[in-house]
Amino acid sequence: MAPSDDPAVVRRAQLADLSRAVPLGVLLPLETSVLVTIALKHFDAPGLVKGVVAAANGVGLLATPLITSWARRWGRPVMVPLAVLSFIGTLGFMAAATGALPLFVVGSVVGIAMVNGMYPLMTVSYERNFPPRELGRRVGWGLALKVLVSALAGLAMGEYLNAEPDRWWVVILAGAAASAVLIWLNLRVPSEPLAKIAGVRNTAWPHFHLLGEDRRLRLTLTAWMLMGFGNLMLLPLRVEYLANSRYGINADAAKIVVLTVVVPSIVRLLTMPLFGHVFDRLSFFASRILVNVLFALYVAAFFTGTSDTSLIIGSVLLGIGSAGGDLMWSLWVTKFAPAGRTADYMGLHTFFTGIRAVLAPIAGFAVLGHIPLGAVALMSAGLMLAASFVLVPEMRAERSARALLVAE
Repeated sequence: MAPSDDPAVVRRAQLADLSRAVPLGVLLPLETSVLVTIALKHFDAPGLVKGVVAAANGVGLLATPLITSWARRWGRPVMVPLAVLSFIGTLGFMAAATGALPLFVVGSVVGIAMVNGMYPLMTVSYERNFPPRELGRRVGWGLALKVLVSALAGLAMGEYLNAEPDRWWVVILAGAAASAVLIWLNLRVPSEPLAKIAGVRNTAWPHFHLLGEDRRLRLTLTAWMLMGFGNLMLLPLRVEYLANSRYGINADAAKIVVLTVVVPSIVRLLTMPLFGHVFDRLSFFASRILVNVLFALYVAAFFTGTSDTSLIIGSVLLGIGSAGGDLMWSLWVTKFAPAGRTADYMGLHTFFTGIRAVLAPIAGFAVLGHIPLGAVALMSAGLMLAASFVLVPEMRAERSARALLVAE
């Protein structure tokens, strides 16, 4: 699927992507901390239940190969299946708002899973609609707006939960409304059906054979697994660390949302244009190592003290790292995937992301009962640094190749 060189298509795709960023920004606080906060504060849910709610995004990512296969078999433009996912997600959020804990858990998982199930097909849409040299910058605009909306929505949700703790279901219905708006907005994005590739079987399973055929893909996915597991294991534990009185902070819902959503989101907004330029112009592997180190520093700052200063510094570092991580996570396969295989490469990437997104939060809550949270944080930081070492050989090889090209 060749990138568009029609300015009218690029402009229409950009406007549609910016419009989608608004409801996606409303949904982001629910995914990152609000649903877990409701499970803890309202339902007093056990650790396993909180882990399942925190792992909801992983369920959607695990389903992405199935979604990609279904979309290719259906033969409709790729944004039509995404509209169907948004419809299912709307029903999930409506079920979560009914008041019963089982429906809250199932509905939350379905609603968030549908949002995360969109990624491979959205990446195909980006590749089709935006010129390669402008891909990071144009996608970055939408991500920046999404982050801005998420900061405002997260702040509003936190304040509302503080003022009306018994009306927690209102914020979930706001998520249902955002998901409903996405049904229409997804259909506004220019798109084409997924290409059928000669000699390649359309399967609901990830294309694992690509790991043996592409060394860079294999190493990069290994680094993502180490980095992602360390990060995702700690993300829901930020809420536990801030809210549970045993750690000495005992923050209310508003402070939790400010530190876990608002501050990181504002910083991501400010630094997203920088990372858009980095993605378009600089070495991918060097940039990814930089982001990994930023995440390790965030862990060191956030989980080593209880003062507002250390918590804010940690949240700022998380925001900077997330700006680069979001953009690279969404687009890196466009630099490596052969023609027509972007969805398959992204499906493989999101499948492994789903594995760690499901297991890591549950593992984090499980080990927390046996070892101190500080030790869990050190383990996570170690995984992030290990991910950087995995990519060092590729960074050096890429640098050498560039030097040879300059010399010629």
